Amino acid sequence: MKRFWSVFALWVLLISGLGVDGAAFAQTDELGQPTDLDVDGAAFAQTDPDAGSTAVPQVQQQVPLGQQRWMNGRLPAALRADALLGAMTLDQKLQQIYNLPVVNIDLLDENPPCEFQRVGRHIEGIPELGIPTFRFANGGTGIRGGDCLPEPTATALPSAVASAATFDQQVNYEWGQVLGAEIRSWAHQSLWGPGINMIRTPWGGRNHEYMSEDPYLTGAIVTQQVLGIQSNGKTHATIKHFVGNESEYQSERWTAASRIPSRAMHEIYLLPFEMAIRDGKAASVMCAFPYLNNQWACESSPLLNQTLRQRWGFDGYIVSDRRALHSTVASILAGTGFELDFLPKYYTPSLIKAAIQAGQITESNIDALLRPRYLKMFQFGHFDEKYDTFLPTDFAANAAVGRRAAEGSIVLLKNDGLLPLSQNVRSIALIGPNWFAGRASMPPRNGDPDEITNVIAPYTITPQQGLQRTLQSLGSSAPVTYNSGANIDAAVQAARQADVAVVMVGDNPRETVDKTTLALPVINGVNQEQLVPAILAANPNTVVVLKTEGMVLMPWLPQARALIEAWYPGQDDGDVVANVLFGVTNPSGKLPVTFGNTAKEAAYETDAQYPGIRVANGLGGKGFFDTTAGGEQLTAEYSENLLVGYRWYQARNVQPVFPFGHGLSYTTFAYRDINVTSANTGGRTVVTVTYTITNTGGRAGKEASQVYLTLPTEAREPSKRLVGFQKVELQPGQSQQVSVTIDCAASNHPFSYFQPADESRLEEWANGDWVTPAGPFTVHVGTSSAQTPLQSQVMLGANAARRCQP
Repeated sequence: MKRFWSVFALWVLLISGLGVDGAAFAQTDELGQPTDLDVDGAAFAQTDPDAGSTAVPQVQQQVPLGQQRWMNGRLPAALRADALLGAMTLDQKLQQIYNLPVVNIDLLDENPPCEFQRVGRHIEGIPELGIPTFRFANGGTGIRGGDCLPEPTATALPSAVASAATFDQQVNYEWGQVLGAEIRSWAHQSLWGPGINMIRTPWGGRNHEYMSEDPYLTGAIVTQQVLGIQSNGKTHATIKHFVGNESEYQSERWTAASRIPSRAMHEIYLLPFEMAIRDGKAASVMCAFPYLNNQWACESSPLLNQTLRQRWGFDGYIVSDRRALHSTVASILAGTGFELDFLPKYYTPSLIKAAIQAGQITESNIDALLRPRYLKMFQFGHFDEKYDTFLPTDFAANAAVGRRAAEGSIVLLKNDGLLPLSQNVRSIALIGPNWFAGRASMPPRNGDPDEITNVIAPYTITPQQGLQRTLQSLGSSAPVTYNSGANIDAAVQAARQADVAVVMVGDNPRETVDKTTLALPVINGVNQEQLVPAILAANPNTVVVLKTEGMVLMPWLPQARALIEAWYPGQDDGDVVANVLFGVTNPSGKLPVTFGNTAKEAAYETDAQYPGIRVANGLGGKGFFDTTAGGEQLTAEYSENLLVGYRWYQARNVQPVFPFGHGLSYTTFAYRDINVTSANTGGRTVVTVTYTITNTGGRAGKEASQVYLTLPTEAREPSKRLVGFQKVELQPGQSQQVSVTIDCAASNHPFSYFQPADESRLEEWANGDWVTPAGPFTVHVGTSSAQTPLQSQVMLGANAARRCQP
């Protein structure tokens, strides 16, 4: 009998996997695969969407591993996914929709490689079905928080907001490639990132993990990162947090509410996700915490079904943020693919079986959760290639990408002739807290300067090391002395004795809570608010280097001759900042956020907008370790609607400290000769904007030019929206014609606005359509949102709406 089954299995393998003509035995598809018979010779299971999946009995006993239909790599991924689901029992399916519970962790593993730990960062595989263990890790700026402790070494990239400050799509594609390569080298399949929520206010504790206040800039940058992450065909990108997750509040993010008007939802907060789905083909989406327009995001069918899947055509899978679920049935019906928690709370087998027994859901609903993830796993080869050993990592090549990104992100905010520093400088006093001036600044995790929970980098360059290395490369042996600034009198004395003082200061944001001040906080025992003006008074040749996630209040700014924003530069902090200070690198970064004037303006003008007001609806509370219901819910009203960031400043005619898109250079640039043309190509309208940029200074430099659009009055839109940008490098005296193409049917809907079906009903936010007026549209080109010297107009004409559908 054993010989019979061995011969039978070989026969099945031959006619299915090797393409031997099996017409005499069964009908076959175009790949030579049986259509009436499954590979085990049993009738192929059919799925009734009402009755649920029909399991193929004892498939794993009848067919050796690797010979099942779904293990045939020649079959399309969709057929493989359906075949697998047809062979699974209900219990096996339920085991696949939650992560493995966290259990004891042995911290003594070698690093690297480590043996995989049971740390709740994977879904356990089912070996008898060939289903691999599915591992995932955080890390939009460097891999961390995966299924392995201690964590392996990974490239520490700059903060995400720095990636947008580059205004450089190519370097962000390469950024994504670094992440994709390193997540694969860790033997993980999915990267939970990038994070692409809007930087709505400067108070957000995770703003450094996001990119911009502008939806188009965010969408363009994240699309390139997603394409890069997935370019190896082996790793998934999971864009997060979908959607309305702009604040951490004060440990209430798990239960807080966001009330977002329909137009703002589609044009601001959803837009970068739409771009990453349509253009980047992101494999996965993480649904967020907020109670979004009167529904929890992870159980919102208007969000996850109507918008994500039906409107955008998303075919990937959805994972919850940790402890973002609040129900079993509603979350399953909305399509949240698996529950992330320390222990499964709502996706337990007992709760789901009870819901099936009660007729609230069917087994086909569980299939609908699993099919998208299996589809992506088959498409990315996760069933065909083992992810069980570490692979080599080219840290040198990856570091080069990180350095270029960091150098291209640094923004020269102010310069009264002090920068670049002369190589003939006699001495430098480096002053500031250890977190910013004593060590390389990484994107922060927990806000504690004495505990490093960041990426474990292969190396780091401290600011002092970087200054010394740059000076040496310029032929100088000038000393660089470091003072933490904890004793302000001693720091002042050091500044007075030095030729130049470099003060490095910053903020300390963290996940789970928002910032409590927009002033420079006390950190490492250093009162930064007192330190900066004291050093500025002590030495007129003082450069202030900010290492922040965005805007901080700067009452001392008029006294500062030079100011740069370096964000959190990553492992090469010391070198990249020093190179900019001495002109080895000409700064070319632009602000992806507005630097405002006060602690209460724009989208954070009122308490109702931020942090929100408390509503007695019984849904509030801390919500993470304390899951007791019944508290007042902190509710943020996004009443500024479309007036986010620079849109608010322009609408209110308020001049910020530094506008969106601002960034100086050690050279100068002139803009001229704008020309705007439109053409109908392939049933869609494409507008081309050309203009000339000339380097009018004495140094080579890069300029990130920006293209903005003003819609006709009937659209009731803010005065400008960013629709394009391009970074070019020019030698002194060189001119270059720049061409920016604006596709009317692009995923960012550049010429359109969203018209809600009923603006008065918040629950109807998903209903409505994009509307494209005929024109006229005004095109603006310049160096920032506040400086656009070139203008022209364009008409789209009749039938514009038809030609502008993505």
